[in-house]
Amino acid sequence: MPTAKELITANLNKPQCQAVMQTEGPVLILAGAGSGKTRALTHRIAKLIDDGVPPWQILAVTFTNKAATEMKERIENLLHITEGTELSQWHMNAGKMPVMGTFHSVCARILRRDIDKIGRDRTFVIYDTDDQKRLMKEVLREMNVDEQELKPKAALGYISRFKSEALSPKQAEAQASTPRMQHVVTAYKKYQKALSDANALDFDDILLETVRIFTEVPEVLERYQNTWKYIHVDEYQDTNHVQYLLITLLAKKHQNLCVIGDPDQSIYAFRGADIRNIMEFEKEYPNAKRIKLEQNYRSTQPILDAADGVIDANPNRPEKKMWTENTEGSNVIIQELSDEKKEALEAVKAADEMHRKKGINLSDQVIVYRTNAQSRLFEEACLKNGIPYRILGGVKFYARKEVKDILSYLHVILNPYDTISLLRIINIPSRKIGLTTIAKLQVFASSNDMTLWDTLNIVHQIQEINEPTKEHLQKFVELILQYQEKSKTEVVAELSGHLIHAIDIEHWLKDDTEEGENRWGNVQELLSVMHKYDALEAQSSLMSFLEEVALVSEVDKLQDQASDALTLMTLHLCKGLEFEHVIMAGCEEGIFPHANSLFDKDQLEEERRIMYVGMTRAKKHLRMTYARTRMLWGQTQSNAPSRFLDDIPDAVTERRSDELLSAFSWASQKGEQRSGSGVQPYKQKSDDITIEFDQDTDFSSGNFNQDNELAEGSRVEHPTFGKGTVMTLRGDIVEINFDIGQKKTLVMSIAPLKLL
Repeated sequence: MPTAKELITANLNKPQCQAVMQTEGPVLILAGAGSGKTRALTHRIAKLIDDGVPPWQILAVTFTNKAATEMKERIENLLHITEGTELSQWHMNAGKMPVMGTFHSVCARILRRDIDKIGRDRTFVIYDTDDQKRLMKEVLREMNVDEQELKPKAALGYISRFKSEALSPKQAEAQASTPRMQHVVTAYKKYQKALSDANALDFDDILLETVRIFTEVPEVLERYQNTWKYIHVDEYQDTNHVQYLLITLLAKKHQNLCVIGDPDQSIYAFRGADIRNIMEFEKEYPNAKRIKLEQNYRSTQPILDAADGVIDANPNRPEKKMWTENTEGSNVIIQELSDEKKEALEAVKAADEMHRKKGINLSDQVIVYRTNAQSRLFEEACLKNGIPYRILGGVKFYARKEVKDILSYLHVILNPYDTISLLRIINIPSRKIGLTTIAKLQVFASSNDMTLWDTLNIVHQIQEINEPTKEHLQKFVELILQYQEKSKTEVVAELSGHLIHAIDIEHWLKDDTEEGENRWGNVQELLSVMHKYDALEAQSSLMSFLEEVALVSEVDKLQDQASDALTLMTLHLCKGLEFEHVIMAGCEEGIFPHANSLFDKDQLEEERRIMYVGMTRAKKHLRMTYARTRMLWGQTQSNAPSRFLDDIPDAVTERRSDELLSAFSWASQKGEQRSGSGVQPYKQKSDDITIEFDQDTDFSSGNFNQDNELAEGSRVEHPTFGKGTVMTLRGDIVEINFDIGQKKTLVMSIAPLKLL
């Protein structure tokens, strides 16, 4: 029988084995897309256990619950394989797995135990995006700041950036050089006070308050340093400054820190991710061992060569070259379409053809795009063609109103000082408590420096509120108090079932419509989710459920979708996923790369990384599309093809267009570049027509002298169409409005044009 050590290193390539065996000291694993990094990590953890490290001394931090779950399952499977060896004995002795989870889930766990050390209550609630917006609206309203001047979402974006850089409101003040930023900093101060008054944390606070505990209470830090002696961080290129501080503090004592990531896949700068964390890791830890995982197990070689062509243009990146044993495969299709509608229809048609002709499930295919604004047409094309689809980034299950209402009840039962949740449910179902009454309650609370919950408890003292309304409010308070008592003995599913019956929300939601039935169905689905926590003790059940709901991400839920449907999503959401067929839409200047990045070197480099990430999601088929004209954000644009497409090697591409002239244009440019180079002939497709060219093809027969300066607005003459005005120029393509009332798109190198 093989030994545990042999099983641990079985089926690993040489660099993966190095990553597994190097268990002591700092380690930097540069793991390219699809290079088996999860395998390397899980086998490394198994190796530590085999070496006698107790599982509870091992920490693995990921960015998604999906990644953490996958890692747990792989380790359990690995331990099952090694049954009968010494490696499996730890499970019987300890009965525990190493701690694996997202930054937020690990930190929430720490806070539940130790937040009282910095004067906070352990029964804190976590505010999601919707809660944060409601609170910020209230803050800006109190500040008399017009929403047109500073939108809640924008204010929260600035505040999140401050927090990701570990800047307090006082420290952020130094950056408030404009009246707008001064408003933001003031809003930051008031927002934090409101969170504190509600005993609530937002997502950024979960990390920030953990760092604060470690910094201000050294004995707590030392306890966790001695607990987690071996630390692993996945996707290290996506960490922000607070996450860097957290990991640095935890690893400081024992220095057994293994970070794994890929600078080429750092695409979250807008969330505060700092690529320097991975780029400068070896400066931080001079004795770090660097290991490169370059063998790809996902994509074909043509796809990898195309992606490498795009990313190679970025400067100062660690040198690595992805390769695969899967050398054969289809070339990357680069397809030009007339407009955004045709692009959407062709994308959906291509997915359908892959499904019908090659047997690739729709769920194994994806359409990705740079901005959410592009998604509508793909959705319409799916509907028009009867293609089932799912959109990631739409209304999340836990953000649906009826679901959020029940969650708000549970938040208030756990923590009645959560004013945002309290305001949400005070009249749900209807208790005849209108906005006027709520305003009176808030005025009384503000005037007496009281919380809303404390105000409700003495509502009989408020003369401005009539007796029937006081009675309704009193019954509401009694309901919350009653269920606070129940929460001490009933797990979350049982508690919620009784609550839903008590408030009779079923009849309130059902209104004899399909929508009403769906709303009630969502509440029942919520109860189903809660049963996962039946084995915990009562209050732990409630807190654990609310934590997981707050921290779940949209990408995590993709695996829960069982139906065969085409996925539509932004490129930022596709990271960490893989598909048989990837269609990347909108590869045009101003869209991808995004217009905001065109004059910023760092942003342009990140745009290139975003394209690289999207391309490397593809296993076997990759199609990249762009439109000659596009209606977007209310304007018709004629953008040049993305500059990134020019970096993809010709040898691995197949160019297609729905316009024959574009085929000639592209071929003429490439023909000139290839002249005398001895390269092989290549193909260009225009719909179903294939035209073959070789390096000897002559495209210089046009009369137009291209040394002349042709620009938009230039006057030209054509022997057939007469005189006209140049409207747009895209490479060798010119669009002309002729005086006879016709608009033509021509190729300058072959069209007999004369500049007037």
